[in-house]
Amino acid sequence: MTNVSRRPLARRSPGHRPARVAAAALLVLTAAACQWSDREPDGKSLTGTVHIGVKTDQPGFNRHSEHNDRGFEVDLASYLGEQVGFTPEFDDVVSDKREQKLVNKSLDMIIATYSITPERDEQVDFVGPYFVTQQRFLVRADYHGIKNEKDVADKVVCTVQGSTSATAQLPRSTTLHLQSDYSTCVRKLRQKDVDAVFTDEALLYGYVEQYRSSKVPLRVVRDVSFGSTNRYGIGLPEGRTEDCHELREALRTYLSKEWAGDVKAQLPALVAAYPGNWENRFRPDPEDVDTYSSCKP
Repeated sequence: MTNVSRRPLARRSPGHRPARVAAAALLVLTAAACQWSDREPDGKSLTGTVHIGVKTDQPGFNRHSEHNDRGFEVDLASYLGEQVGFTPEFDDVVSDKREQKLVNKSLDMIIATYSITPERDEQVDFVGPYFVTQQRFLVRADYHGIKNEKDVADKVVCTVQGSTSATAQLPRSTTLHLQSDYSTCVRKLRQKDVDAVFTDEALLYGYVEQYRSSKVPLRVVRDVSFGSTNRYGIGLPEGRTEDCHELREALRTYLSKEWAGDVKAQLPALVAAYPGNWENRFRPDPEDVDTYSSCKP
């Protein structure tokens, strides 16, 4: 995993038309050279270059290839930069290091399918949610060994260490393989080393799209779910109150005006799976942002 920071491509509006990049997002201010430890705990810190922890192997949300990052979370980060006035730079992060990276302030923000939970909220602050999803199973398209919850017993299932799926209560006889990233799980699935990959449904549809035309296509088992409903939030170090409020207001606007277009552009398999109903299933109500964010109106 590379530690080199990367800037996203210019954000695209729905339909992949080039979006106007706000001038504020292009300014690299002197304050960008400051470290988190040099800033006032409750002051505005999101100016200049802001280092954002992201996943790099999650197609549809963020996939890094050919020196570029593309996906829904890239679009979200770029939008927030335009609205709040900072320039995003992306740094790779894995699931079980997210809290650590925020607590030690080596990252300014995390946008990485990061579910809001009470346990995490004790260590970091959240703004969100920007996505709501159930947890389901990804299988090979020709595999029919999981049709209901009882079928999960005795199966070999892969998920990621440090994720909410790793702590979900699956049947006791399930063999759980923990990996550091979902791409490894998907590779094992396609090689028939495991029976299924278990994680958030929204994330799984990115892999369905990626391998749609391959020799080993994949599908989501829509009728079987375990674990909690997950709500993705933007992670911040604790105490960044002004930043939290600014991001919360920008996110509320994003959900109303930009969210649907970005999902259609970046997650077509998810949209196709729930025609006419995908927005109701996966988009949070803007009022939920006030409920679940660490900073309240």
